[in-house]
Formats: sequence, C-alpha cells, structure tokens
Amino acid sequence: MQALLPPTYYHTHFREMMAFVTGLYGDGLGLDEREFMARFEQLGEPAQCLYIRMVNRKTAIFRMRDLNYPEIGDIAAAMDQLTRHGFVRGLECGDYRACLDSMTKPDLVRLAKVAGLPDMRSNWSKGDMVAYVHDLLSYDNFTEIEDIGASFVPHFRERVGFLLYLYFGKLNDNLIDFTLRDLGILSVKARETHAARFESVDDARAGYFYRQRLSELKAKGIDPNPLAAQIETFPAALSDHSQGLRDRLLYRLGQGFEACKDYGRALDLYGRSQAFDSQERRIRLLYAQGAVDEVKALLDDIMANPAHDEAYIFADDFYSRKFGGRRTGVLTELLRSGRTVVVDDLYRGYPEAGAIQALSAEGWRGYHVENTLWPSLFWRVFHDELSTAPVCNDFDPVPKCLRDGRFHIDYADAVVAKIAAVRDGHIADILTPARPPDQEEERLWGEVIDAFVAHAAPCAIATVLEAFAHNYYGLRDGFPDLLLIRGDEVRFVEVKAEGDQIRRNQLARLNLLKSAGFDVEIVRLSYRIDPQQTYVVVDVETTGGRSIYDRVTEIGAVKVRGGEVIDVWQSLINPKRPIPAFITELTGITHDMVRDAPTFDQVADAFADFMEGAIFVAHNVNFDYGLISAEYRRIGRGFKHPKLCTCASMRKHYPGLSAYGLAPLSREFGIELIGHHRALNDAHAAAGLLALVNEQRALKE
Repeated sequence: MQALLPPTYYHTHFREMMAFVTGLYGDGLGLDEREFMARFEQLGEPAQCLYIRMVNRKTAIFRMRDLNYPEIGDIAAAMDQLTRHGFVRGLECGDYRACLDSMTKPDLVRLAKVAGLPDMRSNWSKGDMVAYVHDLLSYDNFTEIEDIGASFVPHFRERVGFLLYLYFGKLNDNLIDFTLRDLGILSVKARETHAARFESVDDARAGYFYRQRLSELKAKGIDPNPLAAQIETFPAALSDHSQGLRDRLLYRLGQGFEACKDYGRALDLYGRSQAFDSQERRIRLLYAQGAVDEVKALLDDIMANPAHDEAYIFADDFYSRKFGGRRTGVLTELLRSGRTVVVDDLYRGYPEAGAIQALSAEGWRGYHVENTLWPSLFWRVFHDELSTAPVCNDFDPVPKCLRDGRFHIDYADAVVAKIAAVRDGHIADILTPARPPDQEEERLWGEVIDAFVAHAAPCAIATVLEAFAHNYYGLRDGFPDLLLIRGDEVRFVEVKAEGDQIRRNQLARLNLLKSAGFDVEIVRLSYRIDPQQTYVVVDVETTGGRSIYDRVTEIGAVKVRGGEVIDVWQSLINPKRPIPAFITELTGITHDMVRDAPTFDQVADAFADFMEGAIFVAHNVNFDYGLISAEYRRIGRGFKHPKLCTCASMRKHYPGLSAYGLAPLSREFGIELIGHHRALNDAHAAAGLLALVNEQRALKE
C-alpha cells in the first residue's frame, strides 16, 4: 500500500535539505546563504510553505489566482508576510520576457492586437510570439496595457538553487526525490556518514556558475558571443571538478564558434580548455589550416603526457596517418581485422544476442556483460569498504571516494590486501553478493560472476580490479559486449553490426584487458537467413488484453529448428485473480483449472531456459511478448529476445488474402488447428505459419 504524505510534506523536505547542507558546510556557507536561512526562519510556517510552493514550480511570474493551496489556509496573510520580509517583489523591467512567457497564446494575440502589432499570426509557435512582442513592444508600453499590479516574483530563487546544488551536486529546482522516497517509490538506504560534495563553498559556487552556463548553451541557436565576451570574469576553478566543468564550457563555446566558421575564436577557446575534446578539435583545425609544426608539437606533448589512454590512442593514430604514411586509422584497421560471423537477419537490433547464438556453435557459453561485469565484481570484492564509505547524500549511494578517484588512497591498505588475495587465487574467499547501486540484479548475474572468477586467470582479474580502484569512473564505459567461457578458456568479444565503428574508449578497454592477460576479439556480424536458427513459437492465454493489468493464465511454446518441431513447453498459470466469464467462454480455462497451477514466478526460470538462444515468434507478437515481458518485470526480471510476427509476415509475403487471423490462415493453408484459444494448440498452428514465412524469406534473400 502506497504511503500517504502529510499536507505540508514539502515544508518538511525543504527544512531537511537546509539542515543537511548546514550540517555539512556549517560556517563555510557564504553570507548570502546564511542570511537567507536566517530570514526564512523568521517567517511563520504558512508563509514558509507558500514560498516553498512557489520556488518549487518552474513558473517565474505569479498572480494571486495562481495560488490554490488549501493546506496553507490564509494565502493572503502568508503573501503579506512574504512581501514584508522581502521574499516576493513586484515586476521589474528584467522580468519582461518571463512575464510574456507566462502568458497564453490567446493572451499574446490579444496583447499584440491592442498594441497595434498586426503582423503576428495565431498559428505561430508561442516562442515566436513571445520573441515578436518582446522585440517590438517596450516594457513601459506593456505595463500600460497589462495590469501587472497583481503580479509578483519570488525573491532569492538563486540562493535556493545554490542550496539545492550543494545538496544534489547538479542543477535542481525541486525536491521530488524526497517525495518519491517518502512514498516508497524511490528506494533510499540511509548512511551513517556523509561527506561534503565540494571542497569549499567557493568551489561549489564556481561549479554552479559553470553548470548554469552549460545549461543555457543547450538551447538551439544560442549565440555564443555574449558569454564568450565574459570569459575573463568567469570564476576561478578551485578543484578538478570545477575545472572539468569550466573546460567543458569552453569546449561548448568553441563548438559554437566552429559551427559559425569563426575558426579563430574557436581555436582560442579550445586552447583555453584542458579537456581532451578541446585538444582534439584544436589539433584538427590547426592541421586543416596547415599549421603542421604546431600540430606535431601538440601531438608529441599528448603522447609524452597523455591524460588517459584514449588521448594517447588519438595522438598516436593521428600522427601515424598524417605524418607517418599510414593510409587508414588504427580504429578502422582494428575493425577490419575482426572475423565475420553470420547470424540470422532477425537479429538486427539484437547484435549481442545474435553473436552469442552463433558462437555457441563453437562451444562457447556467452554472456552479454558490456559495462556491468567489472563494476559488479569490484563492488563484490570491496563491499565492506564501499558500504561504509561516506556518501554525499542518501540519494547518491556511490561513495564520494569513487567519484573523486581517491578510493585507492582512502582505503590503501584494503586495496593492497585484497588485490593481493585476488592475484593469489583467493577471490572466492572475499566475494560478497553486493552489486553497484545503479545496477539491477538479474537471475544469471551471480552465475556469470561465479563462472568468470572460476575460469579466468587470477592475475588478469587483479590487474583490472586494481585499475578500477585507481580510476573507477574513468573506466565506466567502453568494455567489450560479451564474455565467453568454454571449458577453462575465457574471452572478451566486442560485437560490431553492419555500419558500426570502433570507438577510442573501446580500443582502450580492449588494450587494458589484453595487457592484463585476457584473450580479446572483435567480431563483425553479417546478417543472412539462417536455416538452422532456433525459433520458439509462443501463444499465451490471459485474463484480458492489457499487459499493465491483466495476467497470463497459460503459455504454450513450440521450439522449431530447420523446419522441424524439436521440443514443446506448456503450463497453466495461476493468475492470482479471477478469470472473467467471457475469457472462460473463449478459452475454456476455468478457476478450478488454474487454482493449483504454478504462479508465473514459479515457471519463469523454466520458460527462460526454454527460450534461451531463440527468436520469439507469435501471431500478433507484440501482444504475447508484451504480456510475458510484463510478467517478468513484476518479478524484477528482464525478458529480451528478437521477435517475429507471423501475422505481419503473412501479410507481407502472402498479400491479398481476405483475413489474417490465426484460424482463417490455418484454413487457407491446410494447417491443423484443433482446440483454438488453447495456448499449445495455437502455438502449433502458428509454427505452421512460420514454416510458410521462412520459405518466402529464403526465396527472397
């Protein structure tokens, strides 16, 4: 049952946020923040509630008619107190654009008509209307037409925004996470120890500035000139975090000027940024301008002092192609060197599943692990340290030491001891069931970890885990898609579908794994019709047609390979709810038949095993697939397979028929269908349609 919130829950959340920030930063808070909180405390609770209600909304301009909060009581009295204490103010010239933004399109049309601006059209977008009025109608003339006396603006929004930034570490304009926590929707595990996210409030203020400017630059068509003109007044970056934000802002500004073909300004901005992306763009622009000596010097510097592996790969590759005579890039050569594996055409969109299926013919057991295996293993090895390490707040469960890259420093003894234990082959002795807080648990995940550590070389595992201890966030992406295990062999495979490219971070991770001692490979997929592809033709019976509400009552499944039925699977399922009478009349499935049947969670493993490596086929496939996927979601599991719809495929390959339902098609093509609307019977009939579809697919390949 969902929790009920008290009427002024938002007031409790706001005060909780302020108390948390005060407890972490204390006297380090700036005068503005301390003054705001002191003045806030002087307000009565109704006025505090009204102020919080306003600043939690995106609306910039308010009128009394906008404020309808029964839990506050006397809104007018609360507003009067806010006005007397300076928490709200009347409109000023600087609010003009926001005031226009708050108007509806009909109001803007009326305003333009009264102001004598006849060119505006009612079919314009609101943004175009606002820009038109703002450019042609002065604020003074606007106030003569519109009654702004009853309008007001909440004061101190910037200070509230900064307090939220201190708490969340990102731009945030509300406390919705607190609400979701109290409703039980968002799972939050309280920690005993917390650490300030920022080294100082001044550093946080710099980060807040850069975050705001970056957010502004996201708008399409933004002019970079006004912001670029203020560069000399930008706040100093006092930490790696704020320096990273500053560098990103300079890079975005450089992109803006480059897009406008102002290459001189772009080069200047890229040169001011320490970000690798800026270095790369600067080198490419300089090379295009013929500044060969400067480019060589920059590349030499990167190769001598690379910020990370990707930077070195770029510099070495660029130098080799432009000055060393190599015709193709290292990434292209690497991709071309990969072997080609043929998979069924239906695996388009499911390349990893297709590769696993194809490589299983070589005896490999494949797992799609990508960027989840190593973080999960790292958390299982260092669970004791990570579970007690300070976090920045309870909504951000990743310890601060991981974000800052200090884990190997703050827990140096544990890192040395545990990496040594792993290298000596004792990893099983220190593993726990933990997983990264942002990673969902899957049924096979424990099996994957156990199989991996049982067969992989201990020294190789230790090398990669040690790299994670030093740079957890720097290694958060780019790892190969698949883990393959065959006997005592372990291999990592990067899968590339047609048209895919190798990225530099992927090459860097392949190099890391290879240098650690792992076997790595790149596989390129070629899509064809595979006559030996395995299909599972499925039909479900349910309590109704809505996957959100209704439940499965029966599953019938027929496994087909090479045009032959090789296995079947069937089960009645207890839906744990009444079966409507019209459903019983249609299917013949009664309450008595399912009363002692297993529930879905009791058959989920068996059905998943039956589906392994197969393509999911059904007549009107989205219905059956959607119902089964919903059942797996209810038990916290995923369900993902390539799909084929026999209804849509028959329409494509056999056009012009009078009807494409399962029964009419079965009659048309002489397919036996006895006991229609029982799952296994319908699945057998759909398997007959699959054979017809595959005949046509093979002819048209």
